[in-house]
Amino acid sequence: MSISRTASGRIGSVPAESFSRTAGGKYPTWFGPSDAPLFGTVHVPAGGRARGGVVLCPPLGKEQVDSYRGMTLLAQKLCADGLLVLRFDYAGTGDSWGDQDRPGAVDRWQRSIVDAVDYIRGCGVADVGLVGLRVGALLACSVADECGPLTTMTLWDPVVRGRSYLHEQRALYSVSVTTDSDADPRVSIIGAVLHPDSAADFSALDAASATTDAAVLVATRPERGDSKPVRRLVEALSAHEHTLSAHEDFLEPSDFEVIMPFADIAYLARWTASNFPTEPAADVEVALRTRFTVDGIDESIEYLGEQQLFAIRSSSDRCLPGGPTVVFYPTANEHRVGPVRMWVELARLLPEFGVSTVRFDRRGTGESGAVTDGELTRLYSPEGNEDALTALHRSGTTPDNVLVAGMCSGSWYSSYAAREVGARAAVLLNTLDWTTRRLEFVKRSSMHTEETGLRARALDRLHHWGVRVKSAMQPRIPYALWIWLGRRGLIQVPEISLRLLSDRQVRTHVLLSPTDATWFETNRGPEGMRRLQRRASAPTVTKFESGDHSLYGRDLRENVRAELLAATSAAFDIEIAAPSPPVTVGRVRL
Repeated sequence: MSISRTASGRIGSVPAESFSRTAGGKYPTWFGPSDAPLFGTVHVPAGGRARGGVVLCPPLGKEQVDSYRGMTLLAQKLCADGLLVLRFDYAGTGDSWGDQDRPGAVDRWQRSIVDAVDYIRGCGVADVGLVGLRVGALLACSVADECGPLTTMTLWDPVVRGRSYLHEQRALYSVSVTTDSDADPRVSIIGAVLHPDSAADFSALDAASATTDAAVLVATRPERGDSKPVRRLVEALSAHEHTLSAHEDFLEPSDFEVIMPFADIAYLARWTASNFPTEPAADVEVALRTRFTVDGIDESIEYLGEQQLFAIRSSSDRCLPGGPTVVFYPTANEHRVGPVRMWVELARLLPEFGVSTVRFDRRGTGESGAVTDGELTRLYSPEGNEDALTALHRSGTTPDNVLVAGMCSGSWYSSYAAREVGARAAVLLNTLDWTTRRLEFVKRSSMHTEETGLRARALDRLHHWGVRVKSAMQPRIPYALWIWLGRRGLIQVPEISLRLLSDRQVRTHVLLSPTDATWFETNRGPEGMRRLQRRASAPTVTKFESGDHSLYGRDLRENVRAELLAATSAAFDIEIAAPSPPVTVGRVRL
């Protein structure tokens, strides 16, 4: 691929790069305002020629995270059909600049779509379309008349009325996550937190009030197709219709495993592409920004190791080369932003105090690798172990200058890297997996549902009986035998993992929600902690009295954030000035 720098293409303080029209491929970039850049990924057709452009407007919160690879697959299919495609994050979401809980968020989201359309048109295509998923459909409709002539609009499982959506999401949050304290007026939905003014602005949106001359497709789930809001939307836009299938496991999965609706994605790609002229194709030239500086914070796109893991490094003039660094590990098959975007927010705060940060995607997640039809990335795998080590090795400093942090499976991968290579410190959030030796029949889960046949049934049977025997025998097993079984990978023993970290002189802080603390206690973690307290490098384990495992709950998340900052301050002997959590959650040391 040939890339030519253009001296005239400076955006803010960062030079733009333009690649030749022969360079097809996928290119992460920042674009838009120099003082508030938006993050996106451009998919360029082979040969650098496109017959049109499509902007993909994502959902919000958890739905945005869960749909990340599905939106990527849709972009790939549209690109293969000769279209230039941009996926992006709204201002204040994902890796775009800004705080998610500032007032005026809705206006910035809408402006982001207009900026995205302008960016695509600036690449040299005349015909442009929008695809909006869930809230993305609502926002796309709200700015359709500001985007110039549109060729097509694909409204994918659309949210029609902002008020109804917000009511449903807040109710779901209260039932399945927690009830926030009234002392903090911000509004929580699962995976996002909004300023009260932004929630009011969002409630006023109605997709059925949109006007456009574009060809429109409304694709809905069977149970929603006949609802009054959807019927109003279809009638208002004279829309074509499509009935979706199997979207619960895509946008509302029961756990961290997301199953993409491959057939529906293929249909949406075909319908969207069919509305663009087949000829003539235009030469496209895409300006890329792989680095920016705003408010003294410098961020750059990097690719780590032979695996070319996608990563974003954040630093500042106060960060010394090879100095203190925090590596944030992603959870399950989610991408690099962390629980409710906490990794991004911390990544841009810590450089103010001289601490660089790295956040990255494992293979088969986020931007690391193409998406394939039928993709189901295994949560724990040898490839995942390699990626965990690569992130630490390519942190830009030596392991003794690195703090690793992760939640759930991210805590396992970060502790694995620290055990294998060493680290200055580790902050392990809501750890559920304490194994250090992985036997397949012991660690069976929904992540193995793609396996069939005699071997899979035998492993499931062994796992079932193993769980029953462990539950029955646990109270009567001497702790020495418990340790022996754990070292052979037959049961989980927190002490084994924590002892290995202690042997490496890793300052380890474990933070647990109530359910995770119960799991820690069930696996006899407190007994192990009593034995480890005699050590100079003893770990600490903190149990919070309220909150949820996934850190969707705002109050616990704010307290965990404060604990992580305190651990970073202690690890590198620096003072970090940060506001206290608006609401204090009770905690005890185990």
